[in-house]
Amino acid sequence: MGSGTIVGFEQGEGPGPEHSVDRRALGADPMNRQIIARLQEDGRIPYSVIARELGTSEGTVRNRVNQMVAANVLRIIGVADPVALGNEGYALVAMRLSAGADPRVVSERFEQFEEVTFILFAAGQYDLVVEVICETHRSLREFLLDNCYGQADIAAVEPMMALALYKNLMKWGRP
Repeated sequence: MGSGTIVGFEQGEGPGPEHSVDRRALGADPMNRQIIARLQEDGRIPYSVIARELGTSEGTVRNRVNQMVAANVLRIIGVADPVALGNEGYALVAMRLSAGADPRVVSERFEQFEEVTFILFAAGQYDLVVEVICETHRSLREFLLDNCYGQADIAAVEPMMALALYKNLMKWGRP
């Protein structure tokens, strides 16, 4: 995972009913998708360059980006390589939940941890997949023992330690 800026579609429920913006319409709009595609290539590209490429005004690009950000359709963030920052304990943790366990409740418990950078509710062999980044292998082990193993609502835990990262596009959606 290289250092840089990424852009993607925000997951989740989005803005409350007080917002009248149709998130799907924003994400499906052809010009918005072109703007997102350019920002995914370079999150620091000036709006004037995007505008020139798309044959529109800088103000139009700025307004569309601001509207997508406000509607939680788009996020522009900086991403650093966790290994380059000295983190040795980097793992994807796949979990099968116990019968009757609510994945929303379990994921809410993991959301509070700084070490957790990603939570996916999945269909298939595992119910949740959680990305955990710790400074050391020991701190990763402690995280797993304290928060995964021995929990009544987690039936099985399969940590997958990262040995090397060959590709990570950091794109949530492809316009």
